[in-house]
Amino acid sequence: MLRKLMLVGLAAVVLFGMAAIAQEPVTIEFWHAMSSGHQPNLQKLVDDFKVAYPYITVTLVYQGSYGALQGKVDAAVVAGNLPAIAQVYENWVTPIASILYPIGNFMTDAEKADILDGLVPSNTYNGVLTTVPFNKSIMVLYYNKSLVTTPPTTWAEFFEMSKALTVDTDGDGKINRYGTAFRPAANPEQFLIFLEQAGGSILNADWTEVTLNNAAGKAAAEFVGSLIPYSYITSEYMSDHISDAAMFVDTSAGIAYNQKAATNAGFELGVATLPAGPANFNSMIQGTNVAVFNTPNLTQAQKDAAVLLAKFLIRPENTVFWAEKSGYQPVTKSAYATQEWLNWVSTHDYQTQMSKQMLNAFSQILHPNYGDMRNVLSTGFEEIMRGVVPPLEGLESMAAEIEALLE
Repeated sequence: MLRKLMLVGLAAVVLFGMAAIAQEPVTIEFWHAMSSGHQPNLQKLVDDFKVAYPYITVTLVYQGSYGALQGKVDAAVVAGNLPAIAQVYENWVTPIASILYPIGNFMTDAEKADILDGLVPSNTYNGVLTTVPFNKSIMVLYYNKSLVTTPPTTWAEFFEMSKALTVDTDGDGKINRYGTAFRPAANPEQFLIFLEQAGGSILNADWTEVTLNNAAGKAAAEFVGSLIPYSYITSEYMSDHISDAAMFVDTSAGIAYNQKAATNAGFELGVATLPAGPANFNSMIQGTNVAVFNTPNLTQAQKDAAVLLAKFLIRPENTVFWAEKSGYQPVTKSAYATQEWLNWVSTHDYQTQMSKQMLNAFSQILHPNYGDMRNVLSTGFEEIMRGVVPPLEGLESMAAEIEALLE
């Protein structure tokens, strides 16, 4: 009996000691690019995390724009001085996937299965869920309710309405309002949406062949080409040109800016899911993930703490809070079923369409040269929409340039 009590006591000491070690105070840095409007909400999440894990101190480090953040991460990789956790785009970290700490290895099967299906591939490296989604938005169709009573549901309807809504209102021979609008240089994802909706993709499944210019790609290029006469083209945000087009494809994260601009212009803004192409009405997910780094400058305690923060950020109540405050979308399935989210949707009618679109979405591919491929698409889409090259010629040119990036 005495021996049994001694063993129990020893086990208790061991367990207590492990808990004490695990909860030694630890500080981690979280590098991010959330501007002033989002920072208070991000701080609120970090403060709530501190309540749940009082031994962990998270220092938020604002690095400026996404471009500035990418530059800081790249420099830190070279210097070997990375933060424990950072906000990242997929193509930033795909080339350095070997130094990422796989968050998924410390998640339950239920936690991993709860992530929206469309977000899993872009966070999975070598078959392992490595990063997790954070501030994600979806492309939807915005429209002027005074001009569009029923938004288009198919490519054919979108074309006909874009044509009919393109007008010269003062008779001077110049178009005053276009049916639709695009930001090709800034947002080549708009073209990738049409490519996906036609049933196409940039590359085949094993990334050995460019499929951008197959039949589906040609259908997408021909369709955007047909919209050129009825499209307002800009590199600026559409909120700055809200009256220049009757409807346009833009990110759900722009809802507050677009609504404010529409109100100032004197009309009500509607939101709808995207018109469907030959294959589907899928839309492309925008926004970043969070990554935990596995480099010698970080202690095991810091990596463990960063994993806890990453998992905390995607808890249903937290991704819902972030979505409500920021205009981004919840990233887990269970979040969409919470009463908090259902209440939010019931009082924000546009969110019904955004939620539906988010559940029918796809992400960028994780090819290590995707960043360069995106630049090719950006330039090529811009040249097509500005009439520099015919659509099919521009498509072939993009395909040839991407072919060279497969190595």
